[in-house]
Amino acid sequence: MRKNLTLNILVALNFTIASIIFILGLNSIFPDQADYLALADGVLNGRFSAYVDLENYYPAPLRTPAYPLFIAFGLTLFNNILAVQLLQLALYFCTILLSLRIIQKLTTLKNPLYIFLVLSSVCIQVPYYAALISSEMLTIFLVILILYLLFNWNVKSVFTNFLTGITFALLAMTKPAFILLPFFLCVVVLIISRQHLKNYIFICIFFMIGAMPFAMWNQANHGVFKPTTIEGMATIAHTGYWNFKLPAGYMLEFDDYNAAIVSDFTNPFIYSDEVYLKNISIYESQYRDIKNQLEPILTDSFRLDLEYMRANPKVFISYPSEYVLKREKLLTQAIIQSVKDDPLYYLKTRTYNFFRVFFTGINKSNFSNDTSYFQKIQMILASAISFSIIFCGFIYATIFVFKNWKNIPHELAVIYFFIVYTAGVHTPFSVQARYTVPIHLCLLILLSIITSQRYTDNKR
Repeated sequence: MRKNLTLNILVALNFTIASIIFILGLNSIFPDQADYLALADGVLNGRFSAYVDLENYYPAPLRTPAYPLFIAFGLTLFNNILAVQLLQLALYFCTILLSLRIIQKLTTLKNPLYIFLVLSSVCIQVPYYAALISSEMLTIFLVILILYLLFNWNVKSVFTNFLTGITFALLAMTKPAFILLPFFLCVVVLIISRQHLKNYIFICIFFMIGAMPFAMWNQANHGVFKPTTIEGMATIAHTGYWNFKLPAGYMLEFDDYNAAIVSDFTNPFIYSDEVYLKNISIYESQYRDIKNQLEPILTDSFRLDLEYMRANPKVFISYPSEYVLKREKLLTQAIIQSVKDDPLYYLKTRTYNFFRVFFTGINKSNFSNDTSYFQKIQMILASAISFSIIFCGFIYATIFVFKNWKNIPHELAVIYFFIVYTAGVHTPFSVQARYTVPIHLCLLILLSIITSQRYTDNKR
């Protein structure tokens, strides 16, 4: 009875802290908010496009449809983004409860539940994202829901496999980076335990069926049968390659994403001004060559619409399909050539990226004399919490997993793989700590179980 009281108090405390962080975050605007809202408006008007008010139709090349559909659903309930944000807060509460169910399934100990609730109360980034018009909260919920279906439901059931596969498809339609996760998971299961391998193959089959509608939409609208976006991967990976070669503050004007090179306290790759100028020259020359090859594709009609699109820099430009596909191809070729020219640099920077995405950095340019003490404290706390719990927690979990690889339960190995996959699949891109936010709760589940088990073993 007393233990249940303790659990209920910690759940109530977690939800209270999350609600406070949520309220404080309501005044924040996510950089991609305007783009998501434009796509949701397109969905409500019968087209998956950010520019439904233009006479020419420009199908979305950069986004997958799940999150815009989620926003559209929220707006139909109440024509205000607060409805969407409240739905996301409800998803947070559901995610915490599902996480507790997962822990209860994996261990009979009570301490992991307490540890998880305390850690998730401290890691305030997750509820903070519930207040933003950003796909992170929906992604977090879907990741935990998949683990819940895998561990708490009967994995031998074809119906469970169907639900899991469709949820994987929804996850990929929310965050395209997860498109390969079910297939790699199948390989991991094959390596660590062939038990239920047949069911994981069923999951992959149902996943492919679930991803089919968007692939067919891409075929109809962009001329390619592809279950993920036609734009973004090569562009962002190209920026990721050059991220450390260009000086802090340099504006990336060529990709229309309005991005700049961020000055980060932890960046170990510093060059002289002479080298930076040389790199800028190579980068701009490379992009000019690509843009010159793309220019003939743009029609006079599109150039007129382009002026309209550029009037709102917060909404991403939707180029014609032929332009986007060729640009992605040319950028992919440029990346491959750059890696061949400097493989050691690429290896070093990608290794750094893998670990760096586990904690929030401090932008030097934002940490200036013009920044208030309150804002500085916010940045320091965000960095300190993510570094001490998420980054150090990942290192600790990694050591534990490798030391106990032969005896570790396959469920914990699966959770650990989710974490490694999420970090690994984002290594080609520029460093953004939010890439790993979707697996923060996965890591906290893993940490809560392994720390409790080690403590119990030591007492014995």
